[in-house]
Amino acid sequence: MRYFSMAAVLGTLAALGLALTERTVAADDDKDWGTIKGKLVWAGDEATAKPKELTIDKDQMHCLEKGKLFNEEWVVGKDKGVKWVFVWLSPEPGSDKKLPIHGSLKDIKEKKVEIDQPCCQFIPHCLAMREGQTLIAKNSSPIGHNVNYTGHPLRNPGKNVAVGPKGAIEIENLKADEKFPVTVACNIHGWMKAYVRVFDHPYFAVTDGEGNFEIKNAPAGEWRLKVWHETGWRGGASGRDGDKITVKGGTTTDLGKLDIKPPQ
Repeated sequence: MRYFSMAAVLGTLAALGLALTERTVAADDDKDWGTIKGKLVWAGDEATAKPKELTIDKDQMHCLEKGKLFNEEWVVGKDKGVKWVFVWLSPEPGSDKKLPIHGSLKDIKEKKVEIDQPCCQFIPHCLAMREGQTLIAKNSSPIGHNVNYTGHPLRNPGKNVAVGPKGAIEIENLKADEKFPVTVACNIHGWMKAYVRVFDHPYFAVTDGEGNFEIKNAPAGEWRLKVWHETGWRGGASGRDGDKITVKGGTTTDLGKLDIKPPQ
């Protein structure tokens, strides 16, 4: 009995020691990863920021059944926050360095992402996804639409597919491309347009209705923060290289307010 009791005690101590070691390692690992957040803020003139009503010249009864539709090119909300802006991390231009990926993010958990056309506008208007995910393009409305998607002619050449009422198509094998987004349109209803960007890492975001974004478990160190709106790069052509930022490990790096306005 004494032998087994001693073994049990030793086993318990060993387990405690292992648990403590694991917690210590986890704490040390946290220094290698951090969170970044910020807010895209409107810096253009007030007239451009005002919502612009769309002219609906087809299927008005359905398209307008929930109210007027507005252009989503510039959506400026509370405190001048700008919605639908893509934000992501990238290595230095010309570098062959890759972004390390946190262990919890290496596997793609959500195999499918969706874009829908419920009432004559794409929802969401802007969507970010990882290479390896399947894009489900739905039409949950009672009328016919089409999905005409196109990106870089070699990487994401695209296709134009009719999607009947309550139908859907699967778009597979979209390739990561920092330079060119995939534009999605419905030619039946010419005002309908959306944008999809594909990444080979998980460190991206699309700003919410107040212009906020957050990227978690990002690798600590110096990287570039790239910001792209459907009208172009933040800061114009020179903005395609992004801004130098430092991700601090074990904490949240708040980048504060980042101005954005239409290209000159």
